[in-house]
Amino acid sequence: MPKNTLFLIIFLSVVATLLLGINIGKQMGVRQFLAQNQEPLPSPQISLPTLTETPPPSPTQTFTENDKIEIGLSQSVFTDRACGFSLAFTSTYLKQQTINGTSTIITEADNPESGIVATCQEEIPRPPLIAEKVEDIVLDGVPTKLYHDASSKDGTPRDEVIVRHPTKSWDIIVAGYGPTFDEAVVNFKFLR
Repeated sequence: MPKNTLFLIIFLSVVATLLLGINIGKQMGVRQFLAQNQEPLPSPQISLPTLTETPPPSPTQTFTENDKIEIGLSQSVFTDRACGFSLAFTSTYLKQQTINGTSTIITEADNPESGIVATCQEEIPRPPLIAEKVEDIVLDGVPTKLYHDASSKDGTPRDEVIVRHPTKSWDIIVAGYGPTFDEAVVNFKFLR
């Protein structure tokens, strides 16, 4: 074997050994540094939202013959403990679907187009709407805005409420349309 080829092979072997040793040293140093200087992080406690049924309310006032009473509807309460709120609405045909444990879609079985979407995150951007499409409301004692928006896809009307949780550091958005959504917004409660 020629003399220069032998020197090249020896030189490449030395460089490879040095690089391998440096890489192993870096990994050991990082592990030791992290083990000494960092406390272990607690594992997150994740609680999934639950949908509960409550018995129908009983009347507490007197009636006349002209009063109309609808019996048979029950009050559904949706509680999202992770985001810190609950919604109540009158319906027996609503079901929930949770996507990735953070967003919740509640739809009516008879009308899948009617539904409520709720989620929370650190900062939710407000839709850029004209003043006529923004309404001032109060949710559980907290002033906020109700946005009367429409889907950019097909123009379907959609209402959105974006509110800052009073004791936590995130925004909550509840979106939907129709009487079930209106009732859910009226019965919105923060979990404090």
